[in-house]
Amino acid sequence: MDFYNELRESQGQRSRLDKKEADRVARESLEGKSYVFLAENHRELVGFARVQFWEGAYFVREVFVKKPFRRNGLGSKLLTSCEDLVLKNGETSIYLTVEPKHSVSIKYLIHNGYDTLNMLELRKDLTMNDFPERQDTVEILGHKLRLLKRGV
Repeated sequence: MDFYNELRESQGQRSRLDKKEADRVARESLEGKSYVFLAENHRELVGFARVQFWEGAYFVREVFVKKPFRRNGLGSKLLTSCEDLVLKNGETSIYLTVEPKHSVSIKYLIHNGYDTLNMLELRKDLTMNDFPERQDTVEILGHKLRLLKRGV
């Protein structure tokens, strides 16, 4: 539930999931060929990673560590577990996506040996009737794109 709500907030969604809805979404995400790695601290679930085999390739779909347990290598261990699974299954590449505004995540992934490929996800807020002055932008292929802020 913490993961899904933090993700929704970072994507600019206002709605939050309760435990029942988070359980439903988690069950649906496990459909297909997914593998989940868990991190515990004294029997408390503090993190997880999910890797999915989809359309002939392995994708890391989520890596999440609760805030008090971040920055101590737990995320890297979870990511390594995903990578080991892929190698064990005879593949040599693993993919994931990250939002351009998450510079800390990008630095973390580069530090762990990841490189950019070619994915960019765009979003349109259908409630906006006008286009505000673009602030906090990134230029990609000659286009200035507005970066979402938390709560937007």
